[in-house]
Amino acid sequence: MRAVECDVAVVGGGPAGSSLATLLKQGGYRVTLLERERFPRPHVGESMLPGVLFALGKTGALERVERAGFTKKYGATYIWGRGRDPWTIRFSEVPQDRTFTFQCDREVFDKLLLDHARDEGVDVREGHQVTRAHMTDGRATGLSFTNDDGESGEVRARMCVDASGQWSVLGRQFRLREHNENLRHVALFGHYHGGPTTLPDVLTDMEPTDAGNVYVVAVDDGWLWHIPLAGGLRSIGLVTDPERIRGMSRTQRRKYWQRQIESCEEYKELLEGGRWAGDFDIVSDWSFICKQFHGPGYLLVGDAACFVDPILASGIALALQGVLRATKAIRTSLEAPDLTGLAMDWYQDGYLEQANDFVDMANHWYHGQRLQESWFWTAHRLVDPSQNLSLRQAFVFISSGLTRETPEESIRYMGGFTPGQLAVTYEALGLEADSAPEHPVESSTVPAARREIAVTAEQALAGRPAFVTGADVRAWMLETESGLQPVTRVAIPGGANGDTREILMSLPTLSVLNLLDGTRTGDQMARTMAERFSGSVRTDAAALRPIVGSVIAELAAEGAVDLKTP
Repeated sequence: MRAVECDVAVVGGGPAGSSLATLLKQGGYRVTLLERERFPRPHVGESMLPGVLFALGKTGALERVERAGFTKKYGATYIWGRGRDPWTIRFSEVPQDRTFTFQCDREVFDKLLLDHARDEGVDVREGHQVTRAHMTDGRATGLSFTNDDGESGEVRARMCVDASGQWSVLGRQFRLREHNENLRHVALFGHYHGGPTTLPDVLTDMEPTDAGNVYVVAVDDGWLWHIPLAGGLRSIGLVTDPERIRGMSRTQRRKYWQRQIESCEEYKELLEGGRWAGDFDIVSDWSFICKQFHGPGYLLVGDAACFVDPILASGIALALQGVLRATKAIRTSLEAPDLTGLAMDWYQDGYLEQANDFVDMANHWYHGQRLQESWFWTAHRLVDPSQNLSLRQAFVFISSGLTRETPEESIRYMGGFTPGQLAVTYEALGLEADSAPEHPVESSTVPAARREIAVTAEQALAGRPAFVTGADVRAWMLETESGLQPVTRVAIPGGANGDTREILMSLPTLSVLNLLDGTRTGDQMARTMAERFSGSVRTDAAALRPIVGSVIAELAAEGAVDLKTP
């Protein structure tokens, strides 16, 4: 079989793979997507968060999703914590354009996104199972596959993307996965054909729109989810410890799952008149994050890069936010190969921050369960809180949806928890807002007012400049509407409210800053640079003095450096 040639080869046709392929194709790149199954195919993870809609709007698939007739989800209802009283959070409490999201049948949703990618011009090939990446001189240069007809083939690409979900083809090949023992769970799930009863019918203080809420109930063996889907179908799953089902046959596990549902008092009235749809499956919910989200010639995104925990319904939201970052990183890499390292580090750092915040939130969430008779949750107490964000920070981050601030204003609200909802949440979990130690949050803010000390270039050249304690200097990527721009990032501690301040300078200034260690004067730095750059343009120290002096003067005025007297 003749090898397929393209710019980007994508493994996996789920939401992450199809969305990334669509965005890259819309950017003018040749994209081939290989999916091992034929869609539609069943998949767990029906509950979404509002931020998903922003990403879908970017791909152009949102209108299709809105026409699909999925159940609208306006919030979530929980029985969790010290008591058995239900409590509800609603997305409408967040000041945003979207006050709802969807509970989606993944067979329909995933096929819709894959069809959209195909319609946008992506070379979509279903029934093609990728076996491994081809490596040339330590770099991924293509993918090997086997199709439904038993034929083997190869895709040659400038960039390979693993969006194969928890199968994580490249993550396994390069042994990148690291599991989180604190979130080692297993999910047993299936569907019920429910009667006309909805949450507002069985719970007080509910609004009509709450009928679409996910309903999470803690039980002694773990917790149950109830997700209302279109057409009266209900997705019901149990998340529990793998030890609870070890040694059981598949039939025994299915019966165990059904017993948990039938013995849950909170679900009895809700499912009255319903019947099991006949399906049942098991999936490992063992949380993992890959050591690296990228390598030479390849990138991982979505569940292939990391999987947190189903309690937060963060899967698709986190994956699609990763897609938006990955798209910019890949475009930068393809257009400016010399910037590949910076672009990929920018992608990984931001995506990893978001994933770790969701992990922290999940740990806090499980830690909040105070039913002492439940042996399962006792094993999931938080590890040393000093190693994580405080409870307040975790909730505030999750309330912003993204966990971290980004220039994409509309995507900040993925989680659905707002500061106004915290009192309800803390009360339900039996936690105090300040029960964990506070840690300063690093954020990219506008620098505080410049110091009222004018530093001339001549003064800067005469002194021995040194960065203030805690300053961090590195090459960085600035996210702009048109893409990524390389800059030098200087982070300075001690800004307003204790936040880290940021100064962004042109990338070439990094050569100056690397010499700024308090042992040289500015004049000596200029001479050192002239010697290092010998043979290149502008090697004369006299020509470099004004450049060096202006850079040091600006940093001194910003409070990033101190000028020591020679």
